[in-house]
Amino acid sequence: MAEEEKKEDEKEPDRQLPGIEPVERYHSIMVGGETLNYLSRAGVLPLTDDKGKTEAEIFFTAYEVAPEKEGRQRPLTFVFNGGPGSSSIWLHMGACGPRRVKMEPGGWMPAPPFVHEENQSTWLDRTDLVFIDPVETGLSRAVSEKLIDKFWGYQGDIESIGEFIRLYLSRYSRWGSPLFLAGESYGTTRAAGLADYLVNRGIVFNGIVLISTALNLRPIFFQQGDDLPFHLF
Repeated sequence: MAEEEKKEDEKEPDRQLPGIEPVERYHSIMVGGETLNYLSRAGVLPLTDDKGKTEAEIFFTAYEVAPEKEGRQRPLTFVFNGGPGSSSIWLHMGACGPRRVKMEPGGWMPAPPFVHEENQSTWLDRTDLVFIDPVETGLSRAVSEKLIDKFWGYQGDIESIGEFIRLYLSRYSRWGSPLFLAGESYGTTRAAGLADYLVNRGIVFNGIVLISTALNLRPIFFQQGDDLPFHLF
């Protein structure tokens, strides 16, 4: 009896994931002398197992220009940082999004108070954007801690992000759009893996952007006795 109670105590309860509906807002930004009216969308998409039971939720932030038009052919780019273990906040608020954190001219962190500003270098004038937080980064979570390892391995990471992309294209009717991937650091490894994984599932990308490429991990780690990283650094 005591042993049964102990096992019951050790049983991990599932997390209560928010399961929120996406929040949408309309905004505008002036880029290159042109006004862009765009929709921001923040929310989660659920990842389920073969029986339809939710295993995780992936949080995303998306920006779309003229989303009200039917049969949209505007390019769509899925963006993620690397780590592994990093959310998309760095490319989102530091490089590609319509707003970014204001920095000093040389790129240094300013003195507080910290503010954000319109990003004149945003990619939104060329492509719609979807910033993805992989499971257990940002606001993305697995239902149970026991499932985390499923998503943190190389193949699990590829499969979960690939499933998110498939779900997003279906839910928001973007199968007719030219598709792109943009990854940073380990995200370049993820992007290469995703392109291979999804082409066999009917999702083909028109291009891939590799930022701070980490396709070959050996030069990054500076292992003892390995001179190659020092030459390439």
